[in-house]
Amino acid sequence: MMPKSNDEKASYQASSIRTPKTPIIARKVWILATASKRVDAAVAAIQGAGHEVRTAESGAELAPALREFRPDLIVIDMQDQPDRGRHVALQLRADRATRQLPIILVAARDVSLTQGDKTITGPTRRYALPLDAPSVLNAVVTEL
Repeated sequence: MMPKSNDEKASYQASSIRTPKTPIIARKVWILATASKRVDAAVAAIQGAGHEVRTAESGAELAPALREFRPDLIVIDMQDQPDRGRHVALQLRADRATRQLPIILVAARDVSLTQGDKTITGPTRRYALPLDAPSVLNAVVTEL
């Protein structure tokens, strides 16, 4: 049997994510990511827990939309474009209006979270696993 390439690897199923029956308060989450399979798994898990989710592929999409959809949490998938993810996180921390929003930075083990990621201050969590990993999705749902 031939090993699967990164593109052929199966995505985690949303059914493997533990979600509470009913959230006490429905929260709002922005997910900044480009990989549709990982985003779909994250959206399914978070919506399955009763929360509202919006997605963006770039910081340019995220910034103006923050005025109409104020999130309780921002998740940045840094696996495909780590420099862009760092840049967006630093911009969020530099803006007085978004400085204290919780941010979760996610990158697979092969894309290490570098020293530069540690300069992102404020309420920030970092996970060295793909966004669609059950343990990361459970942590995101728990964070809410």
